[in-house]
Amino acid sequence: MSAESPGLKPIAMAIGEAWAHEIVRTLREDEREIVGAWPGTISEAKMRVRARLDHALDLRVLAELARVVTEAARREWLRVAERDPEA
Repeated sequence: MSAESPGLKPIAMAIGEAWAHEIVRTLREDEREIVGAWPGTISEAKMRVRARLDHALDLRVLAELARVVTEAARREWLRVAERDPEA
């Protein structure tokens, strides 16, 4: 199995998009600003992949899927985040 296996990449992208929306929603509920770079980590992405996919994944595949998740989340985050004025 690879990250390119049928259905895995779209699932990983959906996981990332949902993750970004979740963080944005939480920040808005807390009346906090959505500013700067994507706050998520690869470790968090791996955890989300494991939680969503029931079957065991080769570590290489898990790493590839976590990268896809993180890229999708970052893209969604950057659509709404303001630039950090201190950066």
